[in-house]
Amino acid sequence: MPNHRPPTQILEVLQKIEYEDALVDGDSRYVETELARGSAKTFSTLAKKFGWSPSTNQFFAPNDKHVVFFGHIGSGKTTELRRYARKLNDSRRFYVVEVDVLAKLDRNNLQYTEALMAMAETLLERLSNDGYTLGDDALQPLRSWFAPGVQTRSQSSELSAEVKTGLKAGAGIHGLAKVFASFTAAFKTGSSQKTEWRQEIRNRFTTLADAFNRLIRAVEAELQAQDRAQRVLFLIDGTDKMSGDDTQKFFVQDAEQLLAIQTLAIYTAPLHLKYDGRLGGKLDADLVLPMIKLQERDGTRCEAGWVALCSLLLLRADRSLFASDADIERLVEHCGGHPRELLRLLKLCCEIADEKVNATVVERAIQKLASEYRYFLQPGDYVLLRSIDADLFNSGNGARAQELLHRLALLQYNDGLWRRSHPVVRTLEGYTNAGISTPSA
Repeated sequence: MPNHRPPTQILEVLQKIEYEDALVDGDSRYVETELARGSAKTFSTLAKKFGWSPSTNQFFAPNDKHVVFFGHIGSGKTTELRRYARKLNDSRRFYVVEVDVLAKLDRNNLQYTEALMAMAETLLERLSNDGYTLGDDALQPLRSWFAPGVQTRSQSSELSAEVKTGLKAGAGIHGLAKVFASFTAAFKTGSSQKTEWRQEIRNRFTTLADAFNRLIRAVEAELQAQDRAQRVLFLIDGTDKMSGDDTQKFFVQDAEQLLAIQTLAIYTAPLHLKYDGRLGGKLDADLVLPMIKLQERDGTRCEAGWVALCSLLLLRADRSLFASDADIERLVEHCGGHPRELLRLLKLCCEIADEKVNATVVERAIQKLASEYRYFLQPGDYVLLRSIDADLFNSGNGARAQELLHRLALLQYNDGLWRRSHPVVRTLEGYTNAGISTPSA
């Protein structure tokens, strides 16, 4: 989005707010938040996990590594990861393949079986688009895996001619990509075949994983031969937005299946999952994207955070639409440092305002956002939140505190060193009237 000019009309701002969609790398609306987050070392830490030092360019890649990248939902994980991916890709050490599972699959019913299909499909699509070719010996194991299921369904005409053609020798990368695309489409639309194919994958998973691993090794050999990259690296995005049960199943119960794919991979994950002790040592699960801070733990103002979020806001709505700088600052103050919450407040302002966003409009927007939290907060939650706000440190994380983190009523800063309730929650009468005596967090 070169030469971006923020909208100057309220209705235009409203129509262009897309807080569910991450910015692509290079979008001129991007705001640097490294100082505001305290995330100066996040990228180098991530790169080193995959064996590359950005400062020295040394490279000693592991055989495989599956990294989970945590953060509050909507806090900017995907936007930052896309910038990281570009740096990793530009290093020519990695061939980064971004897999958007929300675009390809059903976010409300997602399992590792279809995530694996989406990974293979996206890799093959990327190779085809970049003009790479592979011999039939590299593609045949995956074709052979599909053969029994395809033969069974061919008799009932459940598979398209395109799929059958794609499984023939000589169809190449493009043909096999079409095969995978047909299956991920079936998984997304809730086809009656979904359950059958999930069972098929589970029953013959070892063979499928081996075939996929062989494909990845062949791709890496080709990339090395052309001096393009040494390793394939998957960025699997959207896995932080799965339903609660699917999240647990994907990252905890089915972790062994993820690890059976011998590759380098990054998965986005919701922050509350980090507190689940069942993750154990299966996945590399210590990397968190810190939240933007508007204040330090002792309450002093974090100027970098204010500057970053004011800039973010004014790239979505022209300054002329605000009656005063105080109205801008009040919106930023009540987002708690969370980018998506700031955009939600802006959206509410645009729905309320006629011409200008003034103090009255801002106050009504804050009240409307706060009411969204009132619907699910329980009386004991207010007491817990007040006790956490009174605690300078993170003194523990019980199940309810984890749920409040997941639903953004509780926000975490400095890699969990300290937490605070969402500012709009603190405007609710339930919070104001809550006692100071506290249950365990």
